[in-house]
Amino acid sequence: MVVGIDFGTYGSGLALIIGKKLVGVDEVKPTLVTAWPGQTVESPKNLTALLVEGEQEVVGWGYEARFQALTQRPARDAPRYFTGFKMGLMHRPTPPAVLTDLEAEEPSDGAEDERDWDDEQDVSEPTGARVQPDTGAAALAGRREDPDKAGVRLRVSVDLKDLPPRERSEALITLYLQRLYRRALEEAQRWGYGPDDIRWCVTVPAIWTDEQKQVMRDCAIRAGLPAEDGRLVLAIEPEAAAHYARTSGVNVPGEQGQEDSDLQAPGCRFVVLDCGGGTVDLTSYENDAEGRMVETGIPSGGPYGSEEINRAFRERILVDRFGKSEVVDSLEERCPEAFLDLCEQWERSKLDFTADRTSPFFLNIPTAIDRALGAAGRKRLARKQDGTTDKIVVTVKEAAELFDTVVPEILDLIDGQLKDTENSAPAGSPRPLILLVGGFSASRFLQSAVTSHVGERARVLVPPDPAAAVLHGAALFAYEPHIRARRSRLTYGVEIAAEFKEGVDPEKLHHFDSFGKKRCRKRFAKVVTRGELIDTEEESHGVFEPVEPTDTNITIRLYSSTEDDPRYVTDAGCKEIGRIDVDLSKVMEFAHKDRGIDLYLRFGETQIKARAVVKKSGEEVSTTIRFTSDY
Repeated sequence: MVVGIDFGTYGSGLALIIGKKLVGVDEVKPTLVTAWPGQTVESPKNLTALLVEGEQEVVGWGYEARFQALTQRPARDAPRYFTGFKMGLMHRPTPPAVLTDLEAEEPSDGAEDERDWDDEQDVSEPTGARVQPDTGAAALAGRREDPDKAGVRLRVSVDLKDLPPRERSEALITLYLQRLYRRALEEAQRWGYGPDDIRWCVTVPAIWTDEQKQVMRDCAIRAGLPAEDGRLVLAIEPEAAAHYARTSGVNVPGEQGQEDSDLQAPGCRFVVLDCGGGTVDLTSYENDAEGRMVETGIPSGGPYGSEEINRAFRERILVDRFGKSEVVDSLEERCPEAFLDLCEQWERSKLDFTADRTSPFFLNIPTAIDRALGAAGRKRLARKQDGTTDKIVVTVKEAAELFDTVVPEILDLIDGQLKDTENSAPAGSPRPLILLVGGFSASRFLQSAVTSHVGERARVLVPPDPAAAVLHGAALFAYEPHIRARRSRLTYGVEIAAEFKEGVDPEKLHHFDSFGKKRCRKRFAKVVTRGELIDTEEESHGVFEPVEPTDTNITIRLYSSTEDDPRYVTDAGCKEIGRIDVDLSKVMEFAHKDRGIDLYLRFGETQIKARAVVKKSGEEVSTTIRFTSDY
């Protein structure tokens, strides 16, 4: 069985697939979980929300949490309601973090590389400090002895509200994923499947860094999901949506005398525009001769989801009508149910907003808010809204300005992806497609803006049930990935000490190795170039050896760059993104010269992966890669 988890800013869901060999049918169709605590109407998504008491006690989650938060009696020690915490991973963790400590320690000469990825022979690479125990957010959120055991209570050492934003988000994500994990097991066990029978897939935004993906994976493992790489995979959200769209029956009308086709047809080119609550992500693809997807551009996106429009509604409309932000905050605290009702009226109204609308929106002011406003508040409303005091009036101009907080940025991102798609297209190719998916894609204003903006450059299609496209696709991706090759977002390489070139390399970077050979420190040995097309099965290879006989590990610094050919890891655009640590403790009986390892790096999957094999024995040794957050 496979289980897809679409973890979203506003809502999250579960999709399950039983292997077709088990049921004897060819069609693969996910089954969505639609029953959630506190929700009387079936829905494929539960709210991404938690009600937490004290340090770690989850009182309610999803719709249940919202209902309890709205009906509980006000008190200083009352459980706290958290929502939107996925976007907290966009914050950097609070120092000191693990790799901050590492950077403070100057490395010694450590590993020799017999084959440089930059085509320079006989180079050596400095080892850094060994990886220290995790003392950051993971420690605060708690560690589990057995990641495959469900129901272990999450331990949080301090009150969630006192944590910095990033650490709080990590703890909340873990708590929420724990509830999703338990709900999925309930459903699987009804079908006769246990935890060991399940392969899991968790979705992540395309714009997330490798560090953010790693944190998400760590949160999932602490929540109970299996730690094994093959049993827990991550899927990029628009890529997951593409998997769904390709199997959903979307028809591609023929052009230039060609017959109609579908999204699996060889040569079909399309851009996936995934518009969610927190982020907007775009990826572009062209099907190869076998119908598998090949990225034609680098994934792009930004924090331009529908929650930004809601934030603007609060900051521009409500603050203007009620006087100042402190008044709005007070109303939300004193009248939470009424305030939520007002915001949900706007949520429904914005989906119906169109570019040709001529009449304003009228949002009824709940009685509790009306009483709290008093005479002075009503007087201000009358002045601001031509005498109307029982409703919030949002003019067409104001509504358009709210959408303008994100729509222009989305259209710019579309232009970038279309350019990449057009550049890779053979002469005479049909126009590419733009697939609108995600909850925000239901906005008629956004649909119209996209269609008008692209004009004749592309055709805009909306697959069935676009709000659940990523959810369906998560399960389909775990079942059978359709992607063959991806584009590298950045240039990647490792830090080495290469042969010193007189007149080129600065003297301040020189040093002599143990053989008396002059070397240049901090050289960037390129592995992958930005924009390079990489097969999902392709591995880059390098050879490393420990420099000292007593070394029980080799540590290799991994760097990224926004440039194509950096020479030094200190060049503009270069950043250390992580450390690869290879454990040699099991091969210490070998002679020093026989402990060299073949390091294999894979950049074509959702996450960068590393493995190491001892050259003498062919044994694969423990290899870990930990990413920093500073990129």
